[in-house]
Amino acid sequence: MHPLVADTLFAVVVGVLVAVTSGAAGNGQDEARPMDALGVVLVAVGAGGLVVRRRWPGVALAVALAATIVFLQFRYPYGPVFLLSGVALYSVAAWRDGRFTKVAGLATVVVHVAWALWFENDKEGPLATLIGSTVWIAAAVGAGVAVRLRREALGRGLAEARRQAGYEERLRIAQEVHDVVGHSLAVISVNAGAALHVLGKPGPVAAEPLARSLTAIRQASNGALDELRATLATFTGTLGSAPVNGLAAVPALVAATDVDGLAVRLDVDGTPLPVPAPVDVAGYRIVQEALTNAVRHAHARHVAVKITYGPDTVAITVTDDGRGPVDGTVGGPVDGEAGGTGLASMGERARAVGGTFAAGPRNGGGFGVWASLPVRA
Repeated sequence: MHPLVADTLFAVVVGVLVAVTSGAAGNGQDEARPMDALGVVLVAVGAGGLVVRRRWPGVALAVALAATIVFLQFRYPYGPVFLLSGVALYSVAAWRDGRFTKVAGLATVVVHVAWALWFENDKEGPLATLIGSTVWIAAAVGAGVAVRLRREALGRGLAEARRQAGYEERLRIAQEVHDVVGHSLAVISVNAGAALHVLGKPGPVAAEPLARSLTAIRQASNGALDELRATLATFTGTLGSAPVNGLAAVPALVAATDVDGLAVRLDVDGTPLPVPAPVDVAGYRIVQEALTNAVRHAHARHVAVKITYGPDTVAITVTDDGRGPVDGTVGGPVDGEAGGTGLASMGERARAVGGTFAAGPRNGGGFGVWASLPVRA
């Protein structure tokens, strides 16, 4: 429901309530003027100001106060009519800042006390009138302030949630881009180094090793571009013909990583089964990052990748005969909470799909990565 419509209905309810209760209150006030058409009109005017109580609460309060004073000057029943200014003051406290609310509350007290003393010749005395007015005005202001503070707290919570969601999304994008580009750049770097080594040798250039390195560089570059395009498409909702790689693409990944000076072997046990897309992508990324670490940091000569399909899990093992990543830990397997961003990224991916992860030096030398991912989401 639109706020203006809601406030209009609310104003009608308040106006009817004040008019009816004022008529009943007049039965117990001997000097009160019975409610008539003029009294109803004055109540309607005061309640009508409540229609704009959210957009212009100060206007609503001024109209309610003016209608209340005129209503009482015509000797209409005392009491229920104060609900008009009470609701208006509540609206000021709920929709305006604290400074404006203080001024409005003080002005309301002054108006009520001044009317009682100067026009009504208040028999109860100024102190009693001041205390009585202050009590109900403070109650109205307190209720409005409580509503405003709660609304502001909810707004801050929503804003913080949006900021956190944006941060997590940026972190996820950065992680995806890192995994895609990092592996390909590692392969390119190794092959570029091999090509430079060939070119630096005296005598005729060996065409075959040079061509092999340059071909690997071209394939890694093209593969990185295709995978990066597909990865970014998942964030923009414009998926094209190239899907994001999963476990089925691991053989091609292994072949691209099998560069000069590094032999990569792949073993697959069990029958490959369809797995949920998040698990499929997580498994591929874990293998990709593990191979990247082996190429860039481990100084390994042999890497073994093993994927075991079980009834409930897919087990991934990547081991090498190097010294492990520079950012890894020493002294035993870790669960991915420690270490550098590569190990942490793999651990986060495994846990995000309900799996487990460990990485660390192997007995007898080398480094290993172990992940177990659920087959069912």
